[in-house]
Amino acid sequence: MADTLKVYKGDDVVGTAERGEDGKAKVTVDGLDANTDYATGTYQVSFSNENGESEKVDVPSFKTKPIAVTGVTIAPKTASVDVDATTKLNSTVAPSTATNKSVSYTSSDEAVATVSSNGTVTGVAKGETSISVTTQDGNKSDTATVTVKAVEEPEPEPEPEEPDTEE
Repeated sequence: MADTLKVYKGDDVVGTAERGEDGKAKVTVDGLDANTDYATGTYQVSFSNENGESEKVDVPSFKTKPIAVTGVTIAPKTASVDVDATTKLNSTVAPSTATNKSVSYTSSDEAVATVSSNGTVTGVAKGETSISVTTQDGNKSDTATVTVKAVEEPEPEPEPEEPDTEE
């Protein structure tokens, strides 16, 4: 029987692997949080074979890696807004488990429309502009087109004509 590496968290075995011919065993432990420090002794390891199981040894402290951003999408891809009105653009960072989901928004022409840090677009003047969202992690980006429409003022009602009243 080959040596089997067992990884424990408390009394629970959370991973196992057989020792290879090179004397090493590689174990994957699921359920770890990304970008997290784990203290010495949070996990322990032992080897077992036909002769029994070795004493558990503390795993040294370690930090898991962050989950990198792979992309971002902006929605809707096209929007219209009146001058002095607002509309909201939303961003979705991929993967959903990414460690740093921070994004920033920019307008290619702030004379036409401005955009706040949460994706709220305000129409400034008639025209068209691009609104981009960019991730802090990985500098991934996507763009939407926003058309700003001038507000149509209603035609004033003509004054009703007074009927001629001659006496």
